[in-house]
Order: sequence, then C-alpha cells, then structure tokens
Amino acid sequence: MMPLILPSGTGMRARHFTPMVLALALAGTALVVHTVGKWMNYTRAPSGWSESADRVPVQLGSVSLKVPANLMRRVEERIAGGPVERLSLAVLWPSMDGYSEFNARLFADSGDRSPVMLIGATATGTLPEMNTSERLERVWMSLASGEPLPGPAGLALLPLPGDAESGTGFVAHRAEGGTLFAARCFTPRDAALAANCERSIRVAPGLFVTYRFRQALLEHWRDMDAAVTGLVASFRPEAAS
Repeated sequence: MMPLILPSGTGMRARHFTPMVLALALAGTALVVHTVGKWMNYTRAPSGWSESADRVPVQLGSVSLKVPANLMRRVEERIAGGPVERLSLAVLWPSMDGYSEFNARLFADSGDRSPVMLIGATATGTLPEMNTSERLERVWMSLASGEPLPGPAGLALLPLPGDAESGTGFVAHRAEGGTLFAARCFTPRDAALAANCERSIRVAPGLFVTYRFRQALLEHWRDMDAAVTGLVASFRPEAAS
C-alpha cells in the first residue's frame, strides 16, 4: 500500500553509543532536514518546458554531453549550453521520454502516482560523495530506529529517525545479484504532499546522478538504475551522432 508510513522510533538508546555514532546521528538529522526540504519542492514547476528534441551541448566537468532540450528542466541550461555545475532533467517512467504537448498532462501530475522522474547529474570531484547504497552501509544502518519491515517487490524498509510531525523516513533496500539497491524515502504527514524516494548512483567515470521518484514506483526498483544509466549514456556525443 502506497505511500508507505512506517512507525516512529521507540527512542531507546543503543547499548554502545559512541561519540562517533552520535556524530553520525547529528549528520543524519541534518541530512534528513536538507532532504525533506528538497522533497517538499519536488513538484515545483520549472521555469518553462521545451518540446524540442534538438540536442544541446553540455559540459559537466570533464564530460561532454549532448542532451535533448525537452528533457532539460531549466531554460538557462537549454539556451546557454556549455559548462554547467548540475544538469537538471525530467522524464516519464518507464518510457524515459521528455516533455511534449502530447504528454504535458503527465508532466503536470503532482499526485502520489505521478510518473515524472527528476534526474540531477553532476561531475564527480576528487572526493566523490557516497552514493545511496554506500550511505546505507556506512551511516543509516547505525541510525535505524527499528527493525526492517517488508516492502514492495521484495524490498526491506529500514525506519530512520526524524521529525515525526513532518512525516516518516526510511530506506528501501535489497541486495540482489551482488548489487545493493537502496533508496532514501520520505512520507510527509501532510496528505496534500506526495511521498517520494531518492537514489544516487555513479553512472560513468566522472558522472554522479541522483534521481527522484514517487514511492508508488518502488516496485520497479530492479529496472531503474539501468534505465537511468542508459539514458545518460545516450547523451554521449558518440551515441547521439
């Protein structure tokens, strides 16, 4: 049943609560606040869509891309092209199609079952940030406020501490075929706001991608990484030509 609302933590202290874990808890709380802020703005309309499928040359760090204009959420990126710090995209799941007059209604859907997936791509630095799977293993396992609960399509849902008045957070995860899938999810207490999930992955040397989607799409978790990776690969000049 979606969206997923997990029970709040018990508030019990861990038996061996070290200063390191306390530091992780503080960092985790800050991350939750930051992430919730981003999720609350999930459906904020971009400054303008484009129907053009013409490809715009974009430079992300050392990586050159040619991106269809109707996938790009920001007018300034579409018009200027060239170097950008972050590439902001929007596509429909599962087709990964960009905006058109035909599917404009789907792009305007702000409900819990909206098929819109938001994708943000950045260049990796000399010290790349942890992706979601790494963060689960190194941070969130220590911060969990309860035992994992069963989720859709074989996923386990790990409750996370947070502000219960704002909503409930959890990590949906599963290891399969030697690969760990993990997505950070949040269900707002306000029923007018949609429940979303977020996952970060490295899609290629020099490229780090974060994609956000509705919790209702969690059942498709096995296909998401490949779809996002394939989409970004199609932006390579050699693939676009």
